[in-house]
Amino acid sequence: MIRWMIPMAIAVAIIFFVDVGSTQEHAGHGMHKVHDTEALNVELHTDPETIQTGKPTKLTFRFTDMVGESVSELLVHHDRILHVIVVSENLAFIGHIHPEDFETRDIIAELEGLYTVYFTFPAAGRYLIAVDAMTTGAEFTESIYVDVIGEPRLADLTWDFRREKVVFGDTDEGGDRYTRAVSLTGADRTSTYHARMEVPENIKAGETVNLIYHFSRDGAPLTDLVPFLGAPMHFAVVNTRFDGIEHTHGIVPGTEGTDEMMTDPHAGHSMKKTPTTGHQHVGITPEKFGPTLMLRTVFPDPGVYQIFGQLKHADQILWSSFMVEVQE
Repeated sequence: MIRWMIPMAIAVAIIFFVDVGSTQEHAGHGMHKVHDTEALNVELHTDPETIQTGKPTKLTFRFTDMVGESVSELLVHHDRILHVIVVSENLAFIGHIHPEDFETRDIIAELEGLYTVYFTFPAAGRYLIAVDAMTTGAEFTESIYVDVIGEPRLADLTWDFRREKVVFGDTDEGGDRYTRAVSLTGADRTSTYHARMEVPENIKAGETVNLIYHFSRDGAPLTDLVPFLGAPMHFAVVNTRFDGIEHTHGIVPGTEGTDEMMTDPHAGHSMKKTPTTGHQHVGITPEKFGPTLMLRTVFPDPGVYQIFGQLKHADQILWSSFMVEVQE
């Protein structure tokens, strides 16, 4: 058993937010102290305490400041007040959910710094839950580990460096919403697409890299992709060390505003300080676009990374998944 694995019966994790992309291994007995900044704290409470496969789990995040006062002034960014991304340790399952996705959303509780989502874990094992929030002037993300019991168990990690893949879609539940776990193997999916990713021959840690995506269906390029949660494409980047998740966004090459992204890979995280919109994607996202999208990013360390990409076509929400190796 991994030495820092928390007991199954304990489902309260306390973490401290750091800047985007910074993570540390969790430790402790029922308490995950990661890093302390002059920003936010968050506690995760799960109901039930012991998470079991196939049963809905209530995930409640409590945000406080450095003196323990509740933080309720999170800003909407990319159309949601809080982004929660769930990834399995074998990198085969993923979910992207938000408090607004559920009819049981409790606005009164949110005024007390409590934000809730629901998720059904498909297999037993370890998962990372990344929370992405924004306050005035700053965006924060951090990852929390949870353990799930029951059957079936997660399969072993599959190493797959193919550059062309079948991509499956799921029908939008309404308003850019899909609340269930997604299997990258295509189980129980509703539509089929094709994706190809172009990468440099050598990707080096610490250097900016452009990853180019091409999407098609039945041999025809997809030229009518539509925005999803305020961006052309959302990405969750996870290395096989499983020590954190980066949530970032893609761009449509050649559109207004992308020149900034071409020189600054973090420009997509800039915020327009208006109460109603909060953090929005920099650059103009057309009403329809495709078939080419781009992720411009920097991999901080050498290793193998899984890049999950989420986008939308008509009423279908697509998840792509490609693996890349990063050199020193």
